[in-house]
Amino acid sequence: MKRTFRSLSIVFLLLLCLPFSTVLRAENAGQTGTLPNTAADASSVQNLDANGKLPRASAESLGISSRTLIRLIQRLNDEVTAPNSLMVLRHGKVAAECWWPPHSPETTHALYSLSKSFTSTAAGFAVAEGKLSLDAKLTDLFADSLPADFASPEPPEKYDFLKKATLKDLLTMSAGHHTEPGLKGLFPIDFSKPEGETWEQTFLKHPFTHEPGTFFRYNTAGTFMVSSAVQRATGETVRDYLIPRLFEPLKIKTPYWEPSPHGISKGGTGLFLHTEDVAKFGQFCLQRGMWNGKQLLPAEWFDQATAKHVSNGADPNSDWAQGYGFQFWRCRFNIYRGDGMFSQFMVAIPEKDAVIAVTSDSNGYQQVLNILFEELLPAFQDAPLPEDPQAAADLRALADSLQTKDGQSGSLVLESLPIESKILGRKEIFHVYLPNGYLTSGFEYPVLYLLHGAGDRRDGIVATGDSWLKRGELKKLADDWFRNRPEKAVIVIPHCENSRWRNDFEGKYRFEDFFVQELIPYVESRFRCRKDREFRGIAGTSRGGYGALFYALRHSELFGSCFAMSPAIRSHELVKSMRHADFLRIFHTAVPAGHQDGDERLTPFYLEHDILTIVEKLPEEQKDDVRIFIDCGESDYLKEGNVCLTETMRKHRVPHEMLFRPGAHNWVFWKVSLPMTLEHFLLKTTPKPQE
Repeated sequence: MKRTFRSLSIVFLLLLCLPFSTVLRAENAGQTGTLPNTAADASSVQNLDANGKLPRASAESLGISSRTLIRLIQRLNDEVTAPNSLMVLRHGKVAAECWWPPHSPETTHALYSLSKSFTSTAAGFAVAEGKLSLDAKLTDLFADSLPADFASPEPPEKYDFLKKATLKDLLTMSAGHHTEPGLKGLFPIDFSKPEGETWEQTFLKHPFTHEPGTFFRYNTAGTFMVSSAVQRATGETVRDYLIPRLFEPLKIKTPYWEPSPHGISKGGTGLFLHTEDVAKFGQFCLQRGMWNGKQLLPAEWFDQATAKHVSNGADPNSDWAQGYGFQFWRCRFNIYRGDGMFSQFMVAIPEKDAVIAVTSDSNGYQQVLNILFEELLPAFQDAPLPEDPQAAADLRALADSLQTKDGQSGSLVLESLPIESKILGRKEIFHVYLPNGYLTSGFEYPVLYLLHGAGDRRDGIVATGDSWLKRGELKKLADDWFRNRPEKAVIVIPHCENSRWRNDFEGKYRFEDFFVQELIPYVESRFRCRKDREFRGIAGTSRGGYGALFYALRHSELFGSCFAMSPAIRSHELVKSMRHADFLRIFHTAVPAGHQDGDERLTPFYLEHDILTIVEKLPEEQKDDVRIFIDCGESDYLKEGNVCLTETMRKHRVPHEMLFRPGAHNWVFWKVSLPMTLEHFLLKTTPKPQE
């Protein structure tokens, strides 16, 4: 797989650079692949415009044909599973840019292992400031995290390679591990936590079986160690440390960088940036640390960081076998790059004074690079080309016409996620569906809370609240509806033990309080969810349909839409006349003993939680807060209650839509309802059933 203190003065940097440069030149002696600085007169270049953006220019003025760029974008669109964005820079100016919706210049993207190149740059600043040394031993940097038997190992030579490993070995992915240590919670949907040890301890106890500096093992855990070393040396996370040194000068808004369980930037992954931010970083690297005429980081650092330090293969046609630097990959054609999982790229081409930024959701890593190199390398000209207004217009039209393409990261269902509830005094669980693209995008999603009913209890399914997954085929139905649409949502399926979705009259099971006060805030802190009420919906089947209406009407400040499928609504007359046994089976948590017959059943507590009564008493100013749709089968045994509900809502002028269509109280009916729910929630239109 693949930022705060005042800026240092130029004088201070120059003083630091003298010995640092000497060391770097000595270490570079005899190495191949050191890149020339071809960014023209970088010391006099003003890299950004008044708005903090990279300057734009016609492709032809930068020595590139617009027709070439059209062909490049068309090939990416036709041949790559899901390109998300592209930006091509020449001589520090943007020649072409495009986004595939819903991605846009305003949305961020997960960089995955492209984060590593930023962590390396943070280490470069720390070395330049004398806070770290490339030769620093891991045993000194992490003396408090060494294995318990480090002082007296058996056999005695057990930690010989660990004792030799340095910060430089971490940067070059050659610290000595044969396999990569597994860090619990490293990746975004891994909610496990390390128990009893830190990530540093996990890394250091993992066997070091190779002489450091000699064996390449791609190692995201090793980049975390670089991040931890920077934080230990500077007192700041890598993100915060980079704010005044890199992000602010490059006018990159302080980004989100996922932290480790102990609050350290993950380093090797977890950074989210805009496409233009990646392009700015690439231009900064291409200019070897020079920005707006100021040397922010010594040029020699980039000579070192982008050079080959360790071999990682022998295939001359593979851009994964051209050598590795300080968290930068060497490529063919004297090119280097940072890259991340699902084909996130910052490609720097010094000999052509060009930078390419790519975000995507594709496993075709080499495919993307091949297309870039095949189209662009022969097309870069040393002098400007004649302007081609028609080609430039065609290029803009193509960029504006790109359509959503689903990626290879795929959708996910996370089952039985735990939440410790103080209100309930125990652990509860919930399930989450994440749409295709969630793993690569950086934007927040609408969230739909989907409530289960009680009908599957006898089959042992409601015991974990996963009937929507097991019987409702939620993943398949959601995948089908979301496919190649820009509109997507996170779907949360809570588990309610008694399937009634409200507090009980005794106060022993306060599920409504838990749902509103604990579950929603927890979910929306762990997942990227939009928190505006119009982007939060609620839906459910049967008792879950009752629950959806209940929450929508009682907590209209939270929800923008409600879709009730066959909601469990019964008229007061029916409730009063039900057989005693039937009443107790359904309403025993709503009324105490002595109030279980006839009119006595309609206790104040019952009426407070009764949908018909809530509708009757709904304040005028709340009546159109939530868009409500009720979907019920013509053969549903609850149809009478639903007819009563829609009549009551009409009488009291509560806006809603009611649909009676062929069907009964079963999953055949509800599987048709779910796509309608998504249409109602996300498109804000009146849905039509697709039988």
